[in-house]
Amino acid sequence: MKTVSIVIPCYNAGGHLAEAVQSALAQTWPETEVVIVDDGSTDSVTLELLQASWPRTRIIHQDNAGPAAARNRAIREATGDYILPLDADDRIEPTYVAKAAAVLDAQSDVGIVYCRATKFGVEQGAWELNDYSPDELALGNVIFASAMFRRADWERLGGFDETLRHGMEDYDFWIRLVHAGWKVVRLDETLFHYRVREQSRTALFEGNREEVVATYAGIFRKNRDFFAEHADSLFRRQFALMKEVAALHARLAEESRSAAMERASFVEAKAEADRYNAALCSELEQTRKRYAAPQRRFRWLKPLWPRRTPK
Repeated sequence: MKTVSIVIPCYNAGGHLAEAVQSALAQTWPETEVVIVDDGSTDSVTLELLQASWPRTRIIHQDNAGPAAARNRAIREATGDYILPLDADDRIEPTYVAKAAAVLDAQSDVGIVYCRATKFGVEQGAWELNDYSPDELALGNVIFASAMFRRADWERLGGFDETLRHGMEDYDFWIRLVHAGWKVVRLDETLFHYRVREQSRTALFEGNREEVVATYAGIFRKNRDFFAEHADSLFRRQFALMKEVAALHARLAEESRSAAMERASFVEAKAEADRYNAALCSELEQTRKRYAAPQRRFRWLKPLWPRRTPK
């Protein structure tokens, strides 16, 4: 039976780390170890928690170097044949390791095994990623970081790219594995839970457009042969998007014309209502004037009327 190492990079994640570790230790696969790399944490909650003693768990401390460097350090220190990264704020189901390892055991041509996933935290529900294919991978990352692979393949490829400190190091790694000829299997079960936080590393990265562009461009240049192989899918997607944008512009233009016509109709209706209101006011004023004189005469004659003596 192969040993599986669950590697957890941790940077100031003390509020959620115990949850992640407990889910790792709850695996039904007996040959499982947990390696945590503290990537230079500074908050007291995390530092205190890292003093805990968990079974089958090693904790390694290093100066802050980023998630890719922390994962690489954890894998170097690990003893497992199979590796499963797990971020310090996420969770896995107890059978994930066993089911993923069984695929790697049975299929020597498979290099990546992942599963379906759900989101929790500030967002909840199924994480709807597009189905994997090499073409789809060329268009964007459809495999999350918590996928299992062989340690030998990690060594052969030189590990995660530590220059990608802001994100997407897993995407770059999956591209290199696929380009090296390995197949990908997705388990048709929800075994991974991804925590969504407002100030997560991913959210901060995606909020910086220039950093996102620079990161993707760097991955593209580094893996240009892979992207060249799937250039047809890239251009098909580009032209499909251009067609969708053109259709959206046409629909918006039509809706704008319809809105302008409705506005013109409302303006005309308001003008007609204003004319009617003005005419009504004029008629009411004329009626008031016609009855004003009789009312004055009535006030003058009223004192002349004989008073009735009560019986």
